Amino acid sequence: MKKSLLVATLSIVMIGAANRASAQAFDVGTKHLNVGIGLGSTYYGYTYLSGSDYSSIPTIFLSYDQGTSIELGPGIIGLGGFIGYSSAKANYAYPGYEWNYKWTNIVVGARGNYHFLLDNEKIDAYAGLSLGLWMQSYEYTNTDPFWGGTLDSKDNYSNLYYSACVGGKYMFSESFGAFAELGWDVALLKVGVTLGL
Repeated sequence: MKKSLLVATLSIVMIGAANRASAQAFDVGTKHLNVGIGLGSTYYGYTYLSGSDYSSIPTIFLSYDQGTSIELGPGIIGLGGFIGYSSAKANYAYPGYEWNYKWTNIVVGARGNYHFLLDNEKIDAYAGLSLGLWMQSYEYTNTDPFWGGTLDSKDNYSNLYYSACVGGKYMFSESFGAFAELGWDVALLKVGVTLGL
């Protein structure tokens, strides 16, 4: 009798766990790789310089998120890392001389996301915090004759990087989906694809 009860209990628990796993877009053991671009600069970036010939590329963003067994309230914790890259340049052209600027930014670090359990195989909603290192290189060239010839300057900076965002994914299958994130991060808005590993 006790043996039959134990077998029945274990069977119910295993079926429940299987149903829960199949009903979540992100769960314990899930491994997601996000690849996307960012729009809208934050303190990490730069803004348009008035009167210049300005060009930039959107932030290129890559992050990894793996579901842990840490359950907290109506959700679980995902842990991973991220890297972001962006670049911009500006040119002021005057008769006989010019000023040139170039910025390159790289951020890299660790990331933690709180994933809400929605009982949905397609949708994943989460909020995240990141902590890492921000590295910027800056180049400046000035051919203004007032300075007595070409003036070149190069500097590298690094600082603590931290950010917060909210996001969501829609998984078309277990191995492919789309994501969007909004917040004070490498960009105000990030969009791209999610790959299930």
